[in-house]
Amino acid sequence: MLISPIPKLAQYGWDKLKDIPIVESNEPLETIPNNKNLKQFPIYSDYSVPYAMDVCVARHSVIQKLQQAADLLPDHLGIVVLDAWRSRSVQQGVRDQIAEIIKIKYQDLNLAEQQHLLSQFAAPVSPDFVSPHLTGGSVDITLFEIETGDWLDMGADFDEPTERSYTHFYEACPEHPACNNRRLLYSVMTQVGFTNLPTEWWHFDYGNPLWAYYNQESHAIYGAAHWDTIDS
Repeated sequence: MLISPIPKLAQYGWDKLKDIPIVESNEPLETIPNNKNLKQFPIYSDYSVPYAMDVCVARHSVIQKLQQAADLLPDHLGIVVLDAWRSRSVQQGVRDQIAEIIKIKYQDLNLAEQQHLLSQFAAPVSPDFVSPHLTGGSVDITLFEIETGDWLDMGADFDEPTERSYTHFYEACPEHPACNNRRLLYSVMTQVGFTNLPTEWWHFDYGNPLWAYYNQESHAIYGAAHWDTIDS
């Protein structure tokens, strides 16, 4: 299966997302299913992040597109969703967790440099900012072998705050298994309408301001969503 290389996209600035209009579609959040080639594994619940749910939920159209992407994969592969909609409380927990990893791993960086690195791997948390995951339009995913359930080698761990996590990183090492695996994931997701966060091979968006930014849309269709207001 011949797959195109992953392009190297310009990095974003979280401040740019605040200026993108949101025309809310009012699509509901729904539980992501578990079937043959699309599964969920709520990783932040497994990591014991405070307030993390033991279920992954996303907007209706996002789930439909995830299934479409999974159906484009070779028959032996599927998509596993690690995280989707995320409350501000969980977002803060994720930031705190990644910040601690950066503090330990990059002791040579000063606080400002550590915060800059953190901004590449975790959106800010504030009452006036709609982070991508808060919309229900973001999904963190990877590929798995249907027969064994094993996750494919993507060349960097989920939430790893290093350059290896940049989606295009292994384009310089085409012989590495992660290069083709990332190309495959990127290909099926973008074919059905998702955009990718260039610093995170696992993060894809549809309908939210980050998607609108990279897809050059005039507006987003998903704003902040609230699972506790829906019959869950």
